[in-house]
Amino acid sequence: MAAVSDRVRLAVAGLGAVAQSVHLPLISRRWDLFDLVAVCDLAPSLRTAIGEQYGVPEEHRYADAGAMIEQSGADGVVLLTSGSHGDVALRALRAGVAVFCEKPLTYTVAEADALADAERELGRPALLLAYMKEHDEAVWQLSERLAGIDDVRAVEVEVLHPSGESQLDFANLRPNPLGDVDPDAVSRLAAESGRLLDAALGAGTSDRLRQLYANVVLGSLVHNTSLLRAVFGGLTVVDGAREWPAAARKGWDARSVEVTGELPGAVRARMSWHYLPDYPAYTETLTVHHGRGSLRVTFGTPYVLNNPTRLEVVEAPPAGLAAGGEVRSVFTSTGESFENELTDFHRMVMAGERPRAGVAEGRTDVLTSQRIVRLLAGDEPLGGEAAHA
Repeated sequence: MAAVSDRVRLAVAGLGAVAQSVHLPLISRRWDLFDLVAVCDLAPSLRTAIGEQYGVPEEHRYADAGAMIEQSGADGVVLLTSGSHGDVALRALRAGVAVFCEKPLTYTVAEADALADAERELGRPALLLAYMKEHDEAVWQLSERLAGIDDVRAVEVEVLHPSGESQLDFANLRPNPLGDVDPDAVSRLAAESGRLLDAALGAGTSDRLRQLYANVVLGSLVHNTSLLRAVFGGLTVVDGAREWPAAARKGWDARSVEVTGELPGAVRARMSWHYLPDYPAYTETLTVHHGRGSLRVTFGTPYVLNNPTRLEVVEAPPAGLAAGGEVRSVFTSTGESFENELTDFHRMVMAGERPRAGVAEGRTDVLTSQRIVRLLAGDEPLGGEAAHA
């Protein structure tokens, strides 16, 4: 256990669903590693309620993340806000404050390059990309087992994604506070998001492509592209991407996206993402097929803590032990991936250790996402960075 004097003074920006259900409870549980000194949200009622719940003084409850970074005295900031995190992360790095960044890192490659420059000027690792599946112990076990396999044939990822509301029914979240949010602040954030999407996709791009890029490819599918990067080195080629059914273009119900490509070693990969509002439970699987068997990791609802991930292994029996049949084994994780990434962040801040994923890996994920949306565009005009990704 770390000494109390080694605690990182944390500030949290964004007090919505993932903060309430996951990060704040874990920060509180890991009192030995962290001291929560400031919170930030656009909604005054949420700042007050969360601040009181976690003992944050009123003067350290902020409406603006930049002001919180500059004034709170925090060593690190946890970015849980929606949209691109490029601007706030850059302000933090320039102020010498370490960054724990939820997805997406940025909307544009240019933002990621600016973050890389700022981190380089600091001379130490200062940004952790908080994609929890990279910190899952079942994924670590998968990587260890794959180290001894040289004939991987195919990798498939499938996501069955019910509505966010149904995933969070258990969490007893505080009431939606949109009524007390400053509309001018919301307008400014929307305008900035629009500007960044113009840079990523080109001005005048359809709402369909903007929603696909921001809400699906970078808002959810990026967890899978990052998983393929962490385990296999990432997609070296993206050669197919499609969305269906066509009726879904009028809304988000029943939308599906499929992406195909190659991993290092000419291994074929496919990612299938299905938004199924009434599906009973979020389910995600990563399956690897090789010459002697298969490995499958099954993830549960990401907002639920203490929800073990399973690695199932199917392989042929050792030579000479049986004429046929199969051997099955299961590894069930007991650690919490969200907690693992927090402890990784603590080591980065206090000991200067490089995190499992940082700015460079986040830049790779943004570039892959732009290649995906370029294929999803089909015949629609596309500009910005994605046109040349």
